[in-house]
Amino acid sequence: MITVISDTHAKSLSELPDEVLKSMERSDYVIHAGDFDTYEFFKELDRNFDLICVRGNCDPFELPEFEVFEGIGIRHEPDEFMVYKALELGLKVIVFGHTHLPYLERVKGVVLLNPGSPTVPKVFSTFAEIRGNEIVVRRVGGADLFRLKIG
Repeated sequence: MITVISDTHAKSLSELPDEVLKSMERSDYVIHAGDFDTYEFFKELDRNFDLICVRGNCDPFELPEFEVFEGIGIRHEPDEFMVYKALELGLKVIVFGHTHLPYLERVKGVVLLNPGSPTVPKVFSTFAEIRGNEIVVRRVGGADLFRLKIG
């Protein structure tokens, strides 16, 4: 399983909801689509989990702008070309963040996933899990919001 988060805007792991931490502990990998906010939080995640990540517009330190991991493209800000980039690279999924709003949709055969934010706003905190060939977007403390098969 892979836990997918973005836009955490946190100083430490203790700011993440317990449900998200438990998901990350059960996961083989954690994908973070940018906006850690602090280098200390990035390092804490990197020390505790197998982290695959990109730099967000609020990150004052260097990370890749685009990363590919196991057929998944990861970026922070969405743009009108990300589906075409995915098709060009043969990717099945593009993970992005920036908006803090969860999104899961298939466009031209490419799954677009925004896990939302587990911290901002607290009243609608979300994250995602990739479980084999299925993606689930989860609301912290609530019901699953979206579910979609990959491929």
